[in-house]
Amino acid sequence: MANKKNVIILTSGISGSSVLASFIAGAGYFIGDKTFKKKQYDTNENLELVELNKEIMSESGFNIDYTMHFSSRGVSNIDSLKSTRLDKKCKSFLKILKNKQPWLWKDPRLWLTIRYWKRFLNFKECKFIFLTRDSLQVWVSAALKRQIQTYSYSKNYNGGINKSLLSFFKENNLEYLHIHFEDLLLRPEKNIEKLNGYLGTDLTISDLKKVYNDPLYKKRKNLFDFIKAVLIYFKNYPQRYK
Repeated sequence: MANKKNVIILTSGISGSSVLASFIAGAGYFIGDKTFKKKQYDTNENLELVELNKEIMSESGFNIDYTMHFSSRGVSNIDSLKSTRLDKKCKSFLKILKNKQPWLWKDPRLWLTIRYWKRFLNFKECKFIFLTRDSLQVWVSAALKRQIQTYSYSKNYNGGINKSLLSFFKENNLEYLHIHFEDLLLRPEKNIEKLNGYLGTDLTISDLKKVYNDPLYKKRKNLFDFIKAVLIYFKNYPQRYK
């Protein structure tokens, strides 16, 4: 793995990034000595990276819920943030990771903080994956998590993040691989071939099945999930984001 580049997954939340990160990590990428865990699953997020991202957001004045609000001003504030204290902590973190290469970063907060990290990252040592997901699948998943929002609000929120990330790639002249989560599930062989070609890995569909517990060749959320999401939405209708 010495010749493999580090991997940074950039995406919004509820995009299937935990599955993708776990899948890629199976090729020998270092995720972290400790990772952030939720009740249902391991997010495959380096816990120290998560904490540093929280500090970056806090110090920039970003005090709204990043999982529900897109803020171009928040992105701009982080881009212009100056903090000698944070600079030292981020450099120290990357110095330790240097001995763990190749490593993999996955944290939905990165859509905000990547513009701060760019000061310290060597882009020549990194590969970027831009992960997106079907808008309706995102809305259903969010509703099931009790994140109540109109479909148009959800679509605009994720659209804002995606547009911001595409601007980041363009501004820094970065090559990236676009993976659409539903396409990975419906056409796994094709997308695994794309990943292997981009990353120089030898991942297989068997590796994907080890980390993805639901059936392949179908979307993750079905009609039953959709009906349940609609019921939850209308039950909490007054609290919706719109």
